[in-house]
Amino acid sequence: MRRTTRRLFGAAALLALSTTGLLGGTASATPDVPLDAGDDRAVVAGGNVDIGQPGNACEVAGLPGEEMVMPAGSFTVDGVHITITANPEGYLLTGVVVKGSSAYNVYAADKLGDLAWEDLHPPINSSGGPAGISHWFVCAEKDASVTTTPSTPATTTDVTPTTTTEAVAPTTTDSVAATPTTTSAPAMADGANDGNLANTGYDGGWLLFVGLALVAAGAAFVASPKLRSLLRR
Repeated sequence: MRRTTRRLFGAAALLALSTTGLLGGTASATPDVPLDAGDDRAVVAGGNVDIGQPGNACEVAGLPGEEMVMPAGSFTVDGVHITITANPEGYLLTGVVVKGSSAYNVYAADKLGDLAWEDLHPPINSSGGPAGISHWFVCAEKDASVTTTPSTPATTTDVTPTTTTEAVAPTTTDSVAATPTTTSAPAMADGANDGNLANTGYDGGWLLFVGLALVAAGAAFVASPKLRSLLRR
């Protein structure tokens, strides 16, 4: 019984070693894909490099300057191909790094010539064409020809505001003392009558005597029956 168990364990160990050797042989039989930039303008390197990793990614890639992402409007991407049309404002590009699969292409500016830089891509993979773009970035240095004049802060001088007050003579309406105009009616001469009636200037005194005479005659006529009889005849 013990011999049978030992034989089983031995067979299992042999099988495991055989399997390991087989797998190892298979792995070693698969050749590594050689690094191929697929572009005479680029230098290919294995591994990975990216912005945010320890150290300067441009230095790792062998390019001068500082790492940065291109601003919108200065490049286009069509599938696995990148075209750069302008430098970042205030900078000059020193090169481009394009990563794909397990390698990356380094494009130096002196190999690319004047902008635009067209058809930049990752290295060739096992398919025989450029790998898909994992990420890419540029390296750039400040443009020495662009001089930025520091703005001088405006100096504020305390100036007491001058208030000009024009002396305006008050408009005075001269008060003219108006002498009240009194219209005096001409004094009427006292009439011949002794009454208190207003004197109109008409002398009617004689009518008074005529009236009195008529009143006296009437009284006499009423008082004398003989005179009335005489008048009736």
